[in-house]
Amino acid sequence: MITSPSYQAYNELFHSLYGELCNYANSFLDDDAAAEDVVQETFIKLWQKHRELIGIPNIKAYLYRAVRNNSISVLRKRNAEEAGNKGFEWVADVSDDPDALEIKEAKPFYEQLIYEAIANLPPQCREVFTCCRLQGMTHQQAATKLGLSAKTVENYMGRALKLLRKYLGQYGLPGILFFLLNIFNK
Repeated sequence: MITSPSYQAYNELFHSLYGELCNYANSFLDDDAAAEDVVQETFIKLWQKHRELIGIPNIKAYLYRAVRNNSISVLRKRNAEEAGNKGFEWVADVSDDPDALEIKEAKPFYEQLIYEAIANLPPQCREVFTCCRLQGMTHQQAATKLGLSAKTVENYMGRALKLLRKYLGQYGLPGILFFLLNIFNK
């Protein structure tokens, strides 16, 4: 059995924060087992780098940030697998009315943010974004459908992406934006 002072401090840290960190990870993942896996992997990495991390002023904040980042990585992997296996069924039920974008059922946190971000776009930006990213149209196809020039569609897309980036950034989730832009960019 290891009885070094650094191991004892690590062990105390693990036991004092494990439950809190699992709950935090679960708020992203909505899966108890996956949340525990994330926290355990985070603590394993912490132990592997513990000599480098000596003297970190706020280890609790460091662990929360690491758990958050690792949870987002798990979500990316999970969604990449789902996208490869199932397509993009969860993206949105888009009707001819761009104002009809709604959340049909409770979605995990990150999906709700994506829906909210899209729903909060100005109507013309939302309509262009819906055509180009959700329906997979080219800028020219969207321009023809909407009676706009391709350059106008391009400008609306740029504005929509800027607004989405800003909206999602206020939640500290730039990784979600990366996911959003890649998943919708066929």
